[in-house]
Amino acid sequence: MTNLLIKVRDILADNYKFNSETQEYYTSKIFSLQDANIDSTSLLVYKNGAIIPTVSASWTRTGTVVTITKTAHGLIDGDVITLTISSVIVALPLGTYTITKLTADTFTVVGLSAGATSGTCTYNNYSYSTTNGKITIVGTLTAGNSFTFTYNAYEKYSDAELQGYIRSALYYLTAEKYKTFKILPPTSIFPTPAEDEECLIAIIAAILIKGSIRQYRTPEITITFGENLSTEQKIKQAINQFSKTFGTIEYTDLSEEISVEEDDDD
Repeated sequence: MTNLLIKVRDILADNYKFNSETQEYYTSKIFSLQDANIDSTSLLVYKNGAIIPTVSASWTRTGTVVTITKTAHGLIDGDVITLTISSVIVALPLGTYTITKLTADTFTVVGLSAGATSGTCTYNNYSYSTTNGKITIVGTLTAGNSFTFTYNAYEKYSDAELQGYIRSALYYLTAEKYKTFKILPPTSIFPTPAEDEECLIAIIAAILIKGSIRQYRTPEITITFGENLSTEQKIKQAINQFSKTFGTIEYTDLSEEISVEEDDDD
């Protein structure tokens, strides 16, 4: 999903800006950030001037119950962690999880009843909600603890907004019998789209967001949309002409008359 978010933002020219803010802990472990459209992958959290490190752990799975083992993890029931790396995303997808404490060294989360029954993962001792723009710190805190949050924020759209449009784009691909993709909670896509398929999904999402897209080009194909075409007609045309192509994308907006090019390296 991360690559798709980047592609959609590139097409829509949704620019980055950097911010840093500091807040102190008194009674609530929940902190509200100033900017709304934060790139969650850029977020860093510092406690009393030291970065909160990621935690590496091992896990086993029985059905949907995933038991994570980490010596002296320091978590309590109801804490929410953010999984940043999983050795088997089919069984344990990336995203946020509410934990149930078993012992001082183990806790459980709800995964998927699929894939391997054991593996490794990396998680953060905090979670960020793209829905409400709040960070929740887990573990024991002391009044007066200082937290600094650094991040990049986008000017136009939040991750949650774009993820909704990407889900809609996947629906259109299924409806047009191109290919069926499924969202594995919370944000993984299965099967994993190829590079050219990511480009197609990004184009469809951009059409859904801004119907004024007039044209896009790749080294292999140029698609020019008629001014009177509906959103659905543009999407059908894109799927039909793009199904077997890949490469760079050039985007033209009717209202702004600008082009944004996306490299193959994204």
